[in-house]
Amino acid sequence: MLKMVGNKTKLLEKSFWLLAGRALPVIILVVITILFSRSLNYNDYGTFQSVWMYTNIINIIISFGFSSIILSTNLSFLFQFIKNHRKIIFGFYAIISIGGLFTFFILAKNFNTGVRLWLIVFIIIQNIITVAETLLIKRGNVKLSFTINLFYALLFLGCHLYILFSNYSLLSLIISLCVLSVLKIIAIVSIPVKNETYEHVADEKHFLKHWAYLGFTEILGVIAKWIDKAFLLYLLTAVDFAVFFNGSFEIPLFGLLISVAGSFMLIEFSRNLKSENKILALFKESFNMLSSIVFPLFFFLFFFREEIFAIVFKNKYSASVPIFEISVFILPLRINNYSVILQCFAQGKRIMLGSLIDIILALLLMIILYPVMGSEGIALSIVISTYCQVLYYLWYSSKVLQVKFLELFPLQKLLVKFIILLSLYSLIFLLMKQYSIMLRLTIAMLITALSITIGMWSYFKTFFKNNHGQG
Repeated sequence: MLKMVGNKTKLLEKSFWLLAGRALPVIILVVITILFSRSLNYNDYGTFQSVWMYTNIINIIISFGFSSIILSTNLSFLFQFIKNHRKIIFGFYAIISIGGLFTFFILAKNFNTGVRLWLIVFIIIQNIITVAETLLIKRGNVKLSFTINLFYALLFLGCHLYILFSNYSLLSLIISLCVLSVLKIIAIVSIPVKNETYEHVADEKHFLKHWAYLGFTEILGVIAKWIDKAFLLYLLTAVDFAVFFNGSFEIPLFGLLISVAGSFMLIEFSRNLKSENKILALFKESFNMLSSIVFPLFFFLFFFREEIFAIVFKNKYSASVPIFEISVFILPLRINNYSVILQCFAQGKRIMLGSLIDIILALLLMIILYPVMGSEGIALSIVISTYCQVLYYLWYSSKVLQVKFLELFPLQKLLVKFIILLSLYSLIFLLMKQYSIMLRLTIAMLITALSITIGMWSYFKTFFKNNHGQG
């Protein structure tokens, strides 16, 4: 039992370092988004943000589930499998890479030829970084990953600030980021590889099928994430697209939390495939922990949305508030990785079906709601389709673990937490109406920080009390 406590404590330590390492670039990205939206004109800002839309989509397409398969698979088996089938695998990735990059070059007409070519270089480098960093994490080098990401984040910010405040050029920015990314690759690959012994855990036919499902699911997932912006990129003017982008912008912190939680759940689940009780317990832990962070932030962003846009964007994007008011309702879902159980049990077909449900439903709703509600209808379509996808994943996960649907998550605890915070923020919002915008926002931020601190303190206190009590 003491060993179990030690393993859980070690898992929390690894989660902290991984979260910290990935949070740094995310925080920097949010700062950059704010600075660029305030400093650039609408056209330049819209073009700048479309860079990341294209980069994310093409990056996922040409990587085709490689990072996910690294995290969820025994490394020795994976390397041996690649070695045995290197011609087919390298040929396949060469085809999708060339096809994806060529498609980008043809479709991205809002960039000149020079920018498109350098973006292709940047996308290729980012793919290499993703694989190298995933291997680093899989081998347990999370502290080194944090150190590398710390320096990378600071230099990443420096590049953006220098380009923005000297003589802004999108081409110069992309070239500088390519150079910086190469330095990150050199830092990662220079770390010595630990010699470990792994066991053969899967048959090749089943493994290949699982890999294919993961790849298609990730492609569908990134399409679902950016489908609203891709839909409007070719319909709206640069000004209207910039307004919609800021209104529908989901702070990357939430995706980061899910990514980190999902990565470690995959690693832990793969070690406990025969213990469904352990898998269920860890899945519930993710709800408890992440909701302590996400719920307060959701209520803060919803109730004080106008104050946030007034201060952060200097009223430049006040037209984005109605879109943000709808988009923010995705956040209460960001308290777990809902496909992680299916992924661990090689239910790639079901994960892919969930992504298809999300995309098809979103497209149908966009076609119906856009003529009626405009951009707000696009935002609402994404929210509704996301809720439906989550319900499907939870329903099928309960079938895989052979438990009741409501046993998958601590419903009572989540409802109590949600209602308490709703009451708190409603009261705060009403009591502070007569104060200035800056004072309202400052007090709300302090209360949110305090709520998160209390929530996390309560969670970890209960966690360690229960585990030490068991020991």
